[in-house]
Amino acid sequence: MALVGNLKDLKLANIIQINCIERNVAKVTVHSNDSGGAIFFTNGAIVHAEYGPFVGERAVHEMLALNDGEFKVEAGLESPTQTITLPWNSVVLEGLRLLDEKKVVSTPIPRQLFSMISGLKNVRNVFVLNYNGQILEGKIDDEVHPLSLTFVWYKLKKMLNLFYSDVFEHIMLRSKEGYIFVFEHRPNLIVVETSLRVITPEFSKMVKKILKQVNSMK
Repeated sequence: MALVGNLKDLKLANIIQINCIERNVAKVTVHSNDSGGAIFFTNGAIVHAEYGPFVGERAVHEMLALNDGEFKVEAGLESPTQTITLPWNSVVLEGLRLLDEKKVVSTPIPRQLFSMISGLKNVRNVFVLNYNGQILEGKIDDEVHPLSLTFVWYKLKKMLNLFYSDVFEHIMLRSKEGYIFVFEHRPNLIVVETSLRVITPEFSKMVKKILKQVNSMK
């Protein structure tokens, strides 16, 4: 007897895990929109997969990205061929990693920057601005905020063309509560407020690494 359902209710990654852990010989068929595919299991392994024009591991990766669609699990159906030799968990983990990577790439750059830098240790606040001073990500709660002074300073520097020199890397200001870092990531300006506990050389290095990582995703 076949098991049928919707990927909204049971994710494909879970279906794969169940069949592999139970060492089933089975075929899982997936239909989503106008595309269809199948995954074959034998003795705790994925041995073959096909989805649209893709076969093997790539087919599994493509199907893992599906959030909606019908599936059917049929026990006892053996694979007509073998296109996958890697352990099932390696195939699934790589597919999920690629899926996360796609989500990050599809996220607007200001949001990526805000999200990644906000997670650093000792960060109190992050703002991502455009060249007109508009805040794209981040929120100001105070009526008078050092961000306004920072942006005025930035505009003055821009007039002197110092922001466009090859030697420019970042700017650091100190306040009573901590530090204010200013980084340029064209066409955005990133302002980061930290506590006094931050080690400034290491922190600026970490942020530059993030900026480089975001650049590589473009």
